[in-house]
Amino acid sequence: MPGPAQHPVPALALVGAWWRAAVRFGNGVLGADRYERYLQYHRATGSEAEPMTEREFWRDYQDWQDAHPEGRCC
Repeated sequence: MPGPAQHPVPALALVGAWWRAAVRFGNGVLGADRYERYLQYHRATGSEAEPMTEREFWRDYQDWQDAHPEGRCC
């Protein structure tokens, strides 16, 4: 008995999926997704305070890095 008909995945869909995964990985390595992760954490913890704006977040993060330079290579 033949099995169910298999539908080939278009090559363009595979390339698109690979590209999205590569961008997501790159953003994670470079830290570009930090604000999104901050918002997810803020929602998950149920904080009643308003989350920082993106500008406030990056300012606060930069200030923290300046105060704690031991975590950076340069």
